[in-house]
Amino acid sequence: MVQGGTPSFDAGVPARVIADRYRLHTPIGAGGMGEVWQAYDERLDRRVAVKMMLAESPVPPGFQGAAFEETLQIRRARFLREVQITAGIEHLGVPAVYDTGVDEASGRLFVVMQLLQGRELQTFIDETDYESETVPVSWAAAVGAQIASVLDTVHHHDVVHRDIKPANLMLTPGGVVKVLDFGVAALRGVGTLPRLTQVGMTVGTPPYMSPEQSLANAVGPAADVYALACVLHELLTGKPPFIPDDSRSHMWHHVHTQPPPIRVLRPDAPADIEKLLLGMLTKESEQRMDAMAVYDALLPFVHASTGTPATTDEGILDPRLPFLRPFGGRAPSSRVAPSYTPTVVIPSPLAPPPAAAPQGPEPGPAALTEQEADAVSDRAAQLAQDGQFTQAADALAEAIARAADPELREGMQFSLAQVKFLAGSHREALALFEPLAHHYTDRYGAGDEQAQLCWYYAAQCRMELGEATAAIQAFNHVSESTPEPDDEDATNRYLDVLARLMSLHAAAESLPQALHVGDWLRSETVRLRGSDWPGLGQIDTYLRCLRQDLG
Repeated sequence: MVQGGTPSFDAGVPARVIADRYRLHTPIGAGGMGEVWQAYDERLDRRVAVKMMLAESPVPPGFQGAAFEETLQIRRARFLREVQITAGIEHLGVPAVYDTGVDEASGRLFVVMQLLQGRELQTFIDETDYESETVPVSWAAAVGAQIASVLDTVHHHDVVHRDIKPANLMLTPGGVVKVLDFGVAALRGVGTLPRLTQVGMTVGTPPYMSPEQSLANAVGPAADVYALACVLHELLTGKPPFIPDDSRSHMWHHVHTQPPPIRVLRPDAPADIEKLLLGMLTKESEQRMDAMAVYDALLPFVHASTGTPATTDEGILDPRLPFLRPFGGRAPSSRVAPSYTPTVVIPSPLAPPPAAAPQGPEPGPAALTEQEADAVSDRAAQLAQDGQFTQAADALAEAIARAADPELREGMQFSLAQVKFLAGSHREALALFEPLAHHYTDRYGAGDEQAQLCWYYAAQCRMELGEATAAIQAFNHVSESTPEPDDEDATNRYLDVLARLMSLHAAAESLPQALHVGDWLRSETVRLRGSDWPGLGQIDTYLRCLRQDLG
Protein backbone atom coordinates (compact mmCIF):
# COMPACT_ATOMS: atom_id res chain seq x y z
CA MET A 1 0.00 0.00 0.00
CA VAL A 2 1.32 3.38 -1.01
CA GLN A 3 0.08 6.86 -0.41
CA GLY A 4 0.37 9.85 -2.63
CA GLY A 5 -1.38 12.92 -3.97
CA THR A 6 -2.66 13.91 -7.38
CA PRO A 7 -0.01 12.88 -9.89
CA SER A 8 2.56 15.25 -11.28
CA PHE A 9 1.98 15.95 -14.96
CA ASP A 10 4.78 16.50 -17.44
CA ALA A 11 3.33 17.65 -20.73
CA GLY A 12 6.58 16.96 -22.56
CA VAL A 13 7.20 13.35 -21.53
CA PRO A 14 4.93 10.71 -23.07
CA ALA A 15 4.02 7.94 -20.63
CA ARG A 16 4.54 4.29 -21.52
CA VAL A 17 1.55 2.12 -22.33
CA ILE A 18 1.50 -1.56 -21.38
CA ALA A 19 -0.86 -4.19 -22.77
CA ASP A 20 -2.01 -1.59 -25.33
CA ARG A 21 -4.25 -0.23 -22.61
CA TYR A 22 -2.67 0.94 -19.35
CA ARG A 23 -0.77 4.21 -19.53
CA LEU A 24 1.76 4.42 -16.68
CA HIS A 25 1.67 7.96 -15.41
CA THR A 26 3.39 8.53 -12.08
CA PRO A 27 5.47 6.16 -9.94
CA ILE A 28 4.06 6.34 -6.44
CA GLY A 29 5.76 3.56 -4.55
CA ALA A 30 8.48 0.92 -4.71
CA GLY A 31 9.80 -1.86 -2.57
CA GLY A 32 11.64 -5.12 -2.64
CA MET A 33 9.12 -6.85 -4.89
CA GLY A 34 8.12 -4.17 -7.36
CA GLU A 35 6.97 -0.68 -8.08
CA VAL A 36 3.47 0.80 -8.10
CA TRP A 37 2.27 3.36 -10.62
CA GLN A 38 -0.79 5.50 -10.88
CA ALA A 39 -2.00 4.70 -14.36
CA TYR A 40 -4.95 5.14 -16.68
CA ASP A 41 -7.04 2.49 -18.30
CA GLU A 42 -7.41 4.13 -21.69
CA ARG A 43 -10.10 1.71 -22.82
CA LEU A 44 -12.45 2.59 -19.94
CA ASP A 45 -11.05 6.09 -19.16
CA ARG A 46 -10.47 5.48 -15.46
CA ARG A 47 -7.65 5.72 -12.95
CA VAL A 48 -6.06 2.48 -11.87
CA ALA A 49 -3.00 1.31 -9.96
CA VAL A 50 -0.49 -0.88 -11.77
CA LYS A 51 2.00 -2.99 -9.82
CA MET A 52 5.03 -3.93 -11.91
CA MET A 53 7.28 -6.71 -10.67
CA LEU A 54 10.90 -5.65 -10.51
CA ALA A 55 13.22 -6.86 -13.23
CA GLU A 56 14.70 -10.24 -12.44
CA SER A 57 17.62 -9.97 -10.03
CA PRO A 58 21.13 -11.16 -10.90
CA VAL A 59 21.83 -14.87 -10.66
CA PRO A 60 22.38 -15.68 -6.97
CA PRO A 61 25.40 -17.77 -5.91
CA GLY A 62 24.89 -21.44 -6.65
CA PHE A 63 22.21 -20.91 -9.29
CA GLN A 64 23.10 -21.33 -12.92
CA GLY A 65 21.53 -22.21 -16.23
CA ALA A 66 18.41 -24.38 -16.18
CA ALA A 67 18.16 -24.39 -12.37
CA PHE A 68 18.00 -20.61 -12.26
CA GLU A 69 15.45 -20.47 -15.07
CA GLU A 70 13.28 -22.98 -13.22
CA THR A 71 13.48 -20.83 -10.08
CA LEU A 72 12.34 -17.77 -12.02
CA GLN A 73 9.43 -19.67 -13.52
CA ILE A 74 8.33 -20.86 -10.07
CA ARG A 75 8.43 -17.27 -8.77
CA ARG A 76 6.25 -16.08 -11.64
CA ALA A 77 3.81 -18.94 -11.09
CA ARG A 78 3.55 -18.10 -7.39
CA PHE A 79 2.94 -14.46 -8.19
CA LEU A 80 0.06 -15.27 -10.52
CA ARG A 81 -1.35 -17.78 -8.03
CA GLU A 82 -1.48 -15.14 -5.28
CA VAL A 83 -3.12 -12.62 -7.62
CA GLN A 84 -5.72 -15.14 -8.76
CA ILE A 85 -6.65 -15.96 -5.17
CA THR A 86 -7.02 -12.27 -4.28
CA ALA A 87 -9.01 -11.52 -7.43
CA GLY A 88 -11.41 -14.31 -6.51
CA ILE A 89 -12.42 -12.58 -3.25
CA GLU A 90 -15.47 -10.52 -4.17
CA HIS A 91 -16.34 -8.21 -1.29
CA LEU A 92 -16.91 -4.47 -1.08
CA GLY A 93 -14.20 -4.28 1.56
CA VAL A 94 -11.51 -5.88 -0.64
CA PRO A 95 -9.89 -3.69 -3.33
CA ALA A 96 -10.61 -5.07 -6.77
CA VAL A 97 -7.98 -6.71 -8.97
CA TYR A 98 -8.83 -5.87 -12.57
CA ASP A 99 -6.20 -7.50 -14.71
CA THR A 100 -2.80 -9.16 -14.81
CA GLY A 101 -0.34 -10.09 -17.50
CA VAL A 102 3.17 -9.74 -18.85
CA ASP A 103 4.53 -6.51 -20.26
CA GLU A 104 5.90 -7.49 -23.67
CA ALA A 105 8.48 -4.71 -23.71
CA SER A 106 10.19 -5.71 -20.45
CA GLY A 107 8.93 -9.22 -19.78
CA ARG A 108 7.79 -8.10 -16.32
CA LEU A 109 4.61 -9.30 -14.69
CA PHE A 110 2.03 -6.66 -13.81
CA VAL A 111 -1.21 -6.43 -11.85
CA VAL A 112 -3.89 -3.79 -12.39
CA MET A 113 -5.80 -2.80 -9.26
CA GLN A 114 -8.44 -0.46 -7.92
CA LEU A 115 -7.17 3.01 -7.02
CA LEU A 116 -8.66 4.25 -3.75
CA GLN A 117 -9.21 7.59 -2.07
CA GLY A 118 -9.42 7.86 1.66
CA ARG A 119 -7.46 7.70 4.88
CA GLU A 120 -5.47 4.98 6.59
CA LEU A 121 -6.84 3.89 9.95
CA GLN A 122 -3.28 4.21 11.26
CA THR A 123 -3.26 7.89 10.28
CA PHE A 124 -6.60 8.39 12.00
CA ILE A 125 -5.26 6.83 15.21
CA ASP A 126 -2.02 8.80 15.06
CA GLU A 127 -3.87 12.09 14.63
CA THR A 128 -6.39 11.46 17.42
CA ASP A 129 -5.51 13.03 20.77
CA TYR A 130 -6.67 10.26 23.08
CA GLU A 131 -5.99 12.37 26.17
CA SER A 132 -8.70 14.86 25.22
CA GLU A 133 -11.03 12.95 22.91
CA THR A 134 -12.27 9.42 22.41
CA VAL A 135 -13.42 7.44 19.42
CA PRO A 136 -17.13 6.64 19.82
CA VAL A 137 -17.80 2.99 20.54
CA SER A 138 -20.30 2.90 17.67
CA TRP A 139 -17.61 4.24 15.32
CA ALA A 140 -15.08 1.60 16.37
CA ALA A 141 -17.73 -1.12 16.26
CA ALA A 142 -18.60 -0.15 12.69
CA VAL A 143 -14.95 -0.43 11.69
CA GLY A 144 -14.65 -3.79 13.40
CA ALA A 145 -17.89 -5.15 11.94
CA GLN A 146 -16.82 -4.26 8.41
CA ILE A 147 -13.41 -5.89 8.87
CA ALA A 148 -15.05 -8.98 10.37
CA SER A 149 -17.33 -9.22 7.34
CA VAL A 150 -14.32 -9.11 5.03
CA LEU A 151 -12.51 -11.73 7.10
CA ASP A 152 -15.52 -14.04 7.03
CA THR A 153 -15.49 -13.94 3.22
CA VAL A 154 -11.70 -14.31 3.07
CA HIS A 155 -11.72 -17.28 5.41
CA HIS A 156 -14.40 -18.99 3.34
CA HIS A 157 -11.96 -18.76 0.43
CA ASP A 158 -9.42 -20.67 2.54
CA VAL A 159 -7.26 -17.56 2.85
CA VAL A 160 -5.80 -16.14 6.07
CA HIS A 161 -4.72 -12.51 5.81
CA ARG A 162 -2.04 -12.73 8.55
CA ASP A 163 -1.34 -8.98 8.69
CA ILE A 164 -4.48 -7.20 9.91
CA LYS A 165 -3.27 -3.88 11.34
CA PRO A 166 -4.30 -0.20 11.15
CA ALA A 167 -1.83 0.51 8.33
CA ASN A 168 -3.60 -2.11 6.20
CA LEU A 169 -7.09 -0.72 6.78
CA MET A 170 -8.48 2.16 4.75
CA LEU A 171 -11.44 4.44 5.39
CA THR A 172 -12.93 5.40 2.03
CA PRO A 173 -15.66 7.86 0.99
CA GLY A 174 -19.05 6.48 1.92
CA GLY A 175 -17.60 4.96 5.08
CA VAL A 176 -16.54 1.65 3.54
CA VAL A 177 -13.49 0.10 5.21
CA LYS A 178 -11.08 -1.56 2.78
CA VAL A 179 -8.77 -4.34 3.92
CA LEU A 180 -5.49 -3.92 2.04
CA ASP A 181 -2.34 -5.87 1.29
CA PHE A 182 -2.98 -9.57 0.85
CA GLY A 183 0.68 -9.94 -0.02
CA VAL A 184 1.46 -12.13 3.01
CA ALA A 185 -1.82 -14.00 3.02
CA ALA A 186 -1.62 -17.74 3.64
CA LEU A 187 -3.36 -19.95 1.12
CA ARG A 188 -4.85 -22.85 3.06
CA GLY A 189 -5.37 -26.20 1.39
CA VAL A 190 -2.69 -25.79 -1.30
CA GLY A 191 -0.38 -28.47 0.08
CA THR A 192 3.29 -27.70 0.06
CA LEU A 193 3.10 -25.10 -2.74
CA PRO A 194 5.57 -22.39 -1.68
CA ARG A 195 4.52 -18.74 -1.85
CA LEU A 196 6.33 -15.86 -3.40
CA THR A 197 5.31 -13.68 -0.48
CA GLN A 198 7.34 -15.80 1.91
CA VAL A 199 10.60 -14.96 0.18
CA GLY A 200 12.50 -12.39 2.27
CA MET A 201 9.39 -11.31 4.19
CA THR A 202 8.51 -11.32 7.88
CA VAL A 203 4.97 -12.63 8.22
CA GLY A 204 2.84 -10.37 10.37
CA THR A 205 3.46 -7.24 12.42
CA PRO A 206 4.47 -7.76 16.10
CA PRO A 207 1.84 -5.60 17.91
CA TYR A 208 -0.96 -7.54 16.18
CA MET A 209 0.42 -11.10 15.93
CA SER A 210 -1.46 -13.94 17.59
CA PRO A 211 0.36 -16.27 20.01
CA GLU A 212 0.56 -19.02 17.41
CA GLN A 213 1.89 -16.56 14.84
CA SER A 214 4.44 -15.23 17.34
CA LEU A 215 5.68 -18.79 17.88
CA ALA A 216 5.95 -19.35 14.10
CA ASN A 217 3.34 -22.09 14.30
CA ALA A 218 0.74 -22.76 11.64
CA VAL A 219 -1.95 -20.07 11.60
CA GLY A 220 -5.60 -20.21 10.70
CA PRO A 221 -8.54 -17.79 10.62
CA ALA A 222 -8.34 -17.37 14.41
CA ALA A 223 -5.09 -15.41 13.96
CA ASP A 224 -6.96 -12.73 11.98
CA VAL A 225 -9.64 -12.54 14.69
CA TYR A 226 -6.90 -11.98 17.30
CA ALA A 227 -5.33 -9.23 15.18
CA LEU A 228 -8.72 -7.55 14.75
CA ALA A 229 -9.09 -7.46 18.54
CA CYS A 230 -5.69 -5.73 18.79
CA VAL A 231 -6.81 -3.17 16.21
CA LEU A 232 -10.07 -2.46 18.03
CA HIS A 233 -8.23 -2.10 21.36
CA GLU A 234 -5.89 0.45 19.77
CA LEU A 235 -8.73 2.29 18.04
CA LEU A 236 -10.62 2.67 21.31
CA THR A 237 -7.66 3.51 23.57
CA GLY A 238 -4.86 4.72 21.31
CA LYS A 239 -2.67 1.75 22.27
CA PRO A 240 -2.48 -1.92 21.24
CA PRO A 241 -3.14 -4.43 24.05
CA PHE A 242 0.53 -5.16 24.70
CA ILE A 243 3.46 -2.74 24.92
CA PRO A 244 7.06 -4.08 24.89
CA ASP A 245 9.45 -3.20 27.70
CA ASP A 246 13.21 -3.50 28.14
CA SER A 247 13.18 -7.27 28.55
CA ARG A 248 9.96 -8.47 26.98
CA SER A 249 8.89 -8.07 23.38
CA HIS A 250 5.48 -7.83 21.79
CA MET A 251 5.72 -11.51 20.90
CA TRP A 252 6.55 -12.54 24.48
CA HIS A 253 3.49 -10.70 25.77
CA HIS A 254 1.24 -12.24 23.10
CA VAL A 255 2.32 -15.71 24.25
CA HIS A 256 2.53 -15.23 28.03
CA THR A 257 0.67 -12.10 29.23
CA GLN A 258 -3.06 -12.13 29.82
CA PRO A 259 -4.90 -9.48 27.75
CA PRO A 260 -5.73 -6.31 29.68
CA PRO A 261 -9.41 -5.43 30.27
CA ILE A 262 -10.11 -2.46 28.03
CA ARG A 263 -12.19 -0.65 30.65
CA VAL A 264 -9.05 -0.01 32.69
CA LEU A 265 -8.07 2.49 29.98
CA ARG A 266 -11.55 3.22 28.66
CA PRO A 267 -14.03 3.17 31.59
CA ASP A 268 -16.98 4.15 29.39
CA ALA A 269 -16.58 1.09 27.17
CA PRO A 270 -19.55 -1.28 27.57
CA ALA A 271 -18.90 -4.44 29.58
CA ASP A 272 -19.96 -6.55 26.59
CA ILE A 273 -17.28 -4.90 24.42
CA GLU A 274 -14.67 -5.75 27.03
CA LYS A 275 -15.91 -9.34 27.20
CA LEU A 276 -15.85 -9.61 23.40
CA LEU A 277 -12.27 -8.35 23.11
CA LEU A 278 -11.02 -10.61 25.88
CA GLY A 279 -12.60 -13.58 24.12
CA MET A 280 -11.00 -12.60 20.79
CA LEU A 281 -7.61 -12.27 22.55
CA THR A 282 -7.62 -15.65 24.24
CA LYS A 283 -4.33 -17.54 23.91
CA GLU A 284 -5.89 -20.75 22.58
CA SER A 285 -6.84 -20.25 18.94
CA GLU A 286 -9.52 -22.97 19.11
CA GLN A 287 -11.38 -20.97 21.77
CA ARG A 288 -11.70 -17.80 19.70
CA MET A 289 -14.99 -17.08 17.94
CA ASP A 290 -15.06 -16.92 14.16
CA ALA A 291 -15.26 -13.70 12.15
CA MET A 292 -19.02 -13.84 11.57
CA ALA A 293 -19.66 -14.25 15.29
CA VAL A 294 -17.55 -11.12 15.85
CA TYR A 295 -19.65 -9.29 13.25
CA ASP A 296 -22.88 -10.33 14.98
CA ALA A 297 -21.52 -9.24 18.37
CA LEU A 298 -20.44 -5.80 17.13
CA LEU A 299 -23.49 -4.94 15.05
CA PRO A 300 -25.75 -3.93 17.98
CA PHE A 301 -23.16 -1.37 19.11
CA VAL A 302 -23.22 0.26 15.68
CA HIS A 303 -26.98 0.71 15.78
CA ALA A 304 -26.91 1.78 19.44
CA SER A 305 -25.37 5.10 18.41
CA THR A 306 -27.42 8.03 19.67
CA GLY A 307 -26.00 10.39 17.08
CA THR A 308 -25.84 10.35 13.32
CA PRO A 309 -22.83 10.24 11.05
CA ALA A 310 -21.02 13.53 10.64
CA THR A 311 -21.86 15.59 7.56
CA THR A 312 -18.53 17.34 7.20
CA ASP A 313 -15.87 16.35 4.68
CA GLU A 314 -14.44 14.10 7.40
CA GLY A 315 -17.92 12.64 7.84
CA ILE A 316 -17.96 11.00 4.42
CA LEU A 317 -15.36 8.59 5.84
CA ASP A 318 -17.60 7.67 8.81
CA PRO A 319 -17.70 3.83 8.93
CA ARG A 320 -21.23 3.93 10.38
CA LEU A 321 -22.63 5.28 7.11
CA PRO A 322 -23.03 1.88 5.39
CA PHE A 323 -25.06 0.66 8.40
CA LEU A 324 -27.11 3.78 9.17
CA ARG A 325 -27.65 4.93 5.56
CA PRO A 326 -27.57 1.70 3.50
CA PHE A 327 -27.65 2.55 -0.21
CA GLY A 328 -28.08 6.17 0.86
CA GLY A 329 -24.90 7.58 -0.61
CA ARG A 330 -23.17 10.52 1.00
CA ALA A 331 -24.54 12.58 3.83
CA PRO A 332 -26.54 15.63 2.60
CA SER A 333 -23.97 18.36 3.25
CA SER A 334 -21.22 16.36 1.58
CA ARG A 335 -22.98 16.48 -1.79
CA VAL A 336 -20.59 18.97 -3.25
CA ALA A 337 -18.11 18.88 -6.07
CA PRO A 338 -15.26 16.52 -5.18
CA SER A 339 -11.82 17.77 -4.42
CA TYR A 340 -9.40 17.50 -7.29
CA THR A 341 -6.41 16.80 -5.06
CA PRO A 342 -7.48 13.66 -3.17
CA THR A 343 -5.32 11.49 -1.01
CA VAL A 344 -4.77 8.38 -3.07
CA VAL A 345 -4.07 4.93 -1.73
CA ILE A 346 -3.00 2.14 -4.01
CA PRO A 347 -3.68 -1.26 -2.48
CA SER A 348 -1.78 -4.18 -3.90
CA PRO A 349 -2.22 -7.89 -3.34
CA LEU A 350 1.56 -8.00 -3.48
CA ALA A 351 2.37 -4.60 -2.10
CA PRO A 352 5.85 -3.64 -0.92
CA PRO A 353 6.35 -2.37 2.61
CA PRO A 354 5.75 1.38 2.90
CA ALA A 355 8.75 3.65 2.68
CA ALA A 356 10.03 5.37 5.80
CA ALA A 357 8.40 8.67 6.58
CA PRO A 358 10.37 11.66 5.31
CA GLN A 359 12.08 13.84 7.87
CA GLY A 360 10.71 17.37 8.04
CA PRO A 361 8.18 19.01 5.71
CA GLU A 362 8.42 18.25 2.03
CA PRO A 363 8.95 21.21 -0.28
CA GLY A 364 5.86 22.26 -2.21
CA PRO A 365 5.66 22.08 -5.99
CA ALA A 366 7.12 24.91 -8.04
CA ALA A 367 4.68 27.61 -9.12
CA LEU A 368 3.13 27.01 -12.52
CA THR A 369 4.58 29.12 -15.32
CA GLU A 370 2.59 30.49 -18.23
CA GLN A 371 4.47 28.25 -20.65
CA GLU A 372 3.69 25.18 -18.54
CA ALA A 373 0.04 26.22 -18.34
CA ASP A 374 -0.15 26.48 -22.12
CA ALA A 375 1.49 23.07 -22.54
CA VAL A 376 -0.87 21.43 -20.05
CA SER A 377 -3.91 23.08 -21.64
CA ASP A 378 -2.88 21.89 -25.10
CA ARG A 379 -2.21 18.39 -23.85
CA ALA A 380 -5.51 18.28 -21.92
CA ALA A 381 -7.40 19.45 -25.00
CA GLN A 382 -5.84 16.66 -27.04
CA LEU A 383 -6.63 14.09 -24.37
CA ALA A 384 -10.24 15.27 -24.20
CA GLN A 385 -10.49 15.10 -27.99
CA ASP A 386 -9.28 11.49 -27.78
CA GLY A 387 -11.90 10.70 -25.14
CA GLN A 388 -9.36 10.47 -22.29
CA PHE A 389 -11.25 12.82 -20.01
CA THR A 390 -9.89 11.47 -16.73
CA GLN A 391 -6.29 12.06 -17.77
CA ALA A 392 -7.16 15.52 -19.06
CA ALA A 393 -8.90 16.44 -15.79
CA ASP A 394 -6.00 15.18 -13.67
CA ALA A 395 -3.48 17.15 -15.70
CA LEU A 396 -5.46 20.35 -15.28
CA ALA A 397 -6.12 19.69 -11.58
CA GLU A 398 -2.41 19.34 -10.86
CA ALA A 399 -1.75 22.58 -12.76
CA ILE A 400 -4.47 24.38 -10.77
CA ALA A 401 -2.85 23.26 -7.53
CA ARG A 402 0.44 24.83 -8.65
CA ALA A 403 -0.99 28.03 -10.12
CA ALA A 404 -0.05 30.95 -7.87
CA ASP A 405 -1.24 33.61 -10.31
CA PRO A 406 -5.04 34.09 -9.90
CA GLU A 407 -5.72 34.74 -13.59
CA LEU A 408 -3.69 31.70 -14.60
CA ARG A 409 -5.55 29.58 -12.10
CA GLU A 410 -8.94 30.82 -13.30
CA GLY A 411 -8.05 29.98 -16.88
CA MET A 412 -7.09 26.45 -15.90
CA GLN A 413 -10.29 26.08 -13.87
CA PHE A 414 -12.30 27.08 -16.93
CA SER A 415 -10.47 24.46 -18.99
CA LEU A 416 -11.16 21.84 -16.31
CA ALA A 417 -14.84 22.79 -16.31
CA GLN A 418 -14.95 22.31 -20.08
CA VAL A 419 -13.37 18.86 -19.78
CA LYS A 420 -15.90 17.88 -17.12
CA PHE A 421 -18.72 19.17 -19.34
CA LEU A 422 -17.51 17.20 -22.36
CA ALA A 423 -17.17 14.09 -20.18
CA GLY A 424 -20.81 14.40 -19.13
CA SER A 425 -19.93 15.21 -15.50
CA HIS A 426 -22.39 18.09 -15.43
CA ARG A 427 -22.62 18.43 -11.65
CA GLU A 428 -18.85 18.79 -11.34
CA ALA A 429 -18.70 21.13 -14.35
CA LEU A 430 -21.44 23.31 -12.88
CA ALA A 431 -19.53 23.59 -9.59
CA LEU A 432 -16.70 25.17 -11.56
CA PHE A 433 -18.57 27.20 -14.20
CA GLU A 434 -21.01 29.00 -11.91
CA PRO A 435 -18.48 30.49 -9.42
CA LEU A 436 -16.35 31.60 -12.36
CA ALA A 437 -19.41 33.20 -13.98
CA HIS A 438 -20.14 35.23 -10.84
CA HIS A 439 -16.49 36.13 -10.49
CA TYR A 440 -16.07 37.41 -14.06
CA THR A 441 -19.40 39.25 -13.94
CA ASP A 442 -18.49 41.03 -10.71
CA ARG A 443 -15.01 41.92 -11.96
CA TYR A 444 -15.62 42.84 -15.61
CA GLY A 445 -19.37 43.29 -16.02
CA ALA A 446 -22.19 41.21 -17.49
CA GLY A 447 -20.98 41.70 -21.06
CA ASP A 448 -17.55 40.16 -20.47
CA GLU A 449 -16.87 37.38 -22.96
CA GLN A 450 -15.58 34.93 -20.34
CA ALA A 451 -18.53 35.66 -18.05
CA GLN A 452 -20.90 35.00 -20.94
CA LEU A 453 -19.23 31.68 -21.71
CA CYS A 454 -19.39 30.55 -18.10
CA TRP A 455 -23.08 31.46 -17.78
CA TYR A 456 -23.80 29.71 -21.08
CA TYR A 457 -22.19 26.44 -20.01
CA ALA A 458 -23.59 26.69 -16.48
CA ALA A 459 -27.08 27.00 -17.98
CA GLN A 460 -26.52 23.93 -20.15
CA CYS A 461 -25.36 22.00 -17.10
CA ARG A 462 -28.55 23.02 -15.31
CA MET A 463 -30.59 21.80 -18.27
CA GLU A 464 -28.81 18.45 -18.31
CA LEU A 465 -29.45 18.09 -14.58
CA GLY A 466 -33.17 18.77 -15.08
CA GLU A 467 -33.08 22.11 -13.26
CA ALA A 468 -35.16 24.15 -15.72
CA THR A 469 -35.81 27.22 -13.55
CA ALA A 470 -32.11 27.62 -12.70
CA ALA A 471 -31.22 27.04 -16.36
CA ILE A 472 -33.56 29.88 -17.42
CA GLN A 473 -31.94 32.21 -14.87
CA ALA A 474 -28.46 31.36 -16.15
CA PHE A 475 -29.47 31.72 -19.83
CA ASN A 476 -30.98 35.13 -19.00
CA HIS A 477 -27.49 36.35 -18.06
CA VAL A 478 -26.35 35.61 -21.61
CA SER A 479 -29.44 37.00 -23.33
CA GLU A 480 -28.89 40.41 -21.74
CA SER A 481 -25.81 41.09 -23.87
CA THR A 482 -26.58 41.79 -27.52
CA PRO A 483 -23.72 40.86 -29.90
CA GLU A 484 -22.59 42.70 -32.99
CA PRO A 485 -23.30 41.08 -36.38
CA ASP A 486 -19.59 40.56 -37.11
CA ASP A 487 -18.98 38.57 -33.88
CA GLU A 488 -19.79 35.09 -35.17
CA ASP A 489 -19.14 33.13 -31.95
CA ALA A 490 -21.13 35.52 -29.77
CA THR A 491 -23.96 35.58 -32.34
CA ASN A 492 -24.24 31.80 -32.46
CA ARG A 493 -24.27 31.61 -28.67
CA TYR A 494 -26.81 34.44 -28.32
CA LEU A 495 -29.32 32.97 -30.79
CA ASP A 496 -28.91 29.52 -29.31
CA VAL A 497 -29.68 30.94 -25.87
CA LEU A 498 -32.89 32.56 -27.12
CA ALA A 499 -33.96 29.32 -28.77
CA ARG A 500 -33.32 27.36 -25.59
CA LEU A 501 -35.18 29.92 -23.47
CA MET A 502 -38.17 29.68 -25.80
CA SER A 503 -38.16 25.88 -25.49
CA LEU A 504 -37.73 25.92 -21.71
CA HIS A 505 -40.65 28.32 -21.21
CA ALA A 506 -42.82 26.25 -23.52
CA ALA A 507 -41.93 23.04 -21.69
CA ALA A 508 -42.90 24.75 -18.41
CA GLU A 509 -46.23 25.75 -20.04
CA SER A 510 -45.36 29.42 -19.74
CA LEU A 511 -46.71 29.95 -23.25
CA PRO A 512 -46.94 33.79 -23.19
CA GLN A 513 -43.31 34.00 -22.09
CA ALA A 514 -42.30 31.42 -24.68
CA LEU A 515 -44.05 33.44 -27.41
CA HIS A 516 -42.39 36.63 -26.22
CA VAL A 517 -38.93 35.06 -26.39
CA GLY A 518 -39.81 33.47 -29.74
CA ASP A 519 -40.69 36.82 -31.27
CA TRP A 520 -37.47 38.21 -29.83
CA LEU A 521 -35.54 35.31 -31.37
CA ARG A 522 -37.07 35.96 -34.80
CA SER A 523 -36.32 39.69 -34.83
CA GLU A 524 -32.74 39.15 -33.65
CA THR A 525 -32.23 36.41 -36.24
CA VAL A 526 -33.32 38.81 -38.98
CA ARG A 527 -31.01 41.50 -37.63
CA LEU A 528 -27.99 39.25 -37.26
CA ARG A 529 -28.55 36.70 -40.06
CA GLY A 530 -30.69 38.54 -42.57
CA SER A 531 -34.32 38.12 -43.67
CA ASP A 532 -33.42 35.35 -46.13
CA TRP A 533 -31.81 33.06 -43.52
CA PRO A 534 -33.15 29.48 -44.07
CA GLY A 535 -33.84 28.84 -40.39
CA LEU A 536 -36.49 31.54 -40.17
CA GLY A 537 -39.13 29.18 -41.57
CA GLN A 538 -38.62 26.76 -38.69
CA ILE A 539 -38.92 29.60 -36.18
CA ASP A 540 -42.12 30.81 -37.82
CA THR A 541 -43.63 27.32 -37.69
CA TYR A 542 -42.85 27.04 -33.99
CA LEU A 543 -44.36 30.46 -33.29
CA ARG A 544 -47.58 29.52 -35.14
CA CYS A 545 -47.88 26.43 -32.93
CA LEU A 546 -47.44 28.55 -29.81
CA ARG A 547 -50.14 31.00 -30.92
CA GLN A 548 -52.54 28.15 -31.67
CA ASP A 549 -51.96 26.70 -28.21
CA LEU A 550 -52.69 30.07 -26.69
CA GLY A 551 -56.03 30.10 -28.56
